[in-house]
Amino acid sequence: MLISLRDINKTGITRIVEFAISASQLVFNNEEIRTLEPIKVTGTVDVAEGVAAVKLTATTRLSETCSRCLEEFERDLVVEIDEKIAEGGEEEEGLVPVQEGGFIDLRDVVLNSIYISMPIKVLCKEDCKGLCQSCGTNLNVSECDCASIDEDPRLSALKDIFKEV
Repeated sequence: MLISLRDINKTGITRIVEFAISASQLVFNNEEIRTLEPIKVTGTVDVAEGVAAVKLTATTRLSETCSRCLEEFERDLVVEIDEKIAEGGEEEEGLVPVQEGGFIDLRDVVLNSIYISMPIKVLCKEDCKGLCQSCGTNLNVSECDCASIDEDPRLSALKDIFKEV
């Protein structure tokens, strides 16, 4: 959806926005993230004196892979977007610059905000136990019979130092 910053009088205009982005997959950190439903976007865009105040909410359902246990899971994503966009604006002033032509592509604004809101490490649940380092058993599902290694073998020489003291 395109919004023009040109030909707007000084009193401005408010536009109620409601649209959907049908992105079947997003790529973040070189991993594909499948969207299970279109990204629904609602909100308002206030344009006055060449500055657009964009206030949107984007919602969708994602299918992701847990970083610890490698199981696929689904989660809801809700992103609140509050940006000020201006033609010739500088990022130092808190304004996002507009590309040539004086148009704002709200699709780009929404997708950028989604990428910024994505966690670096995706977990299926906060207390995910992950996989056993020896046998690969998913520790969320069952316990394994591997002997737990509490010490790093590279530091075993330091263990003898404390016996002398």
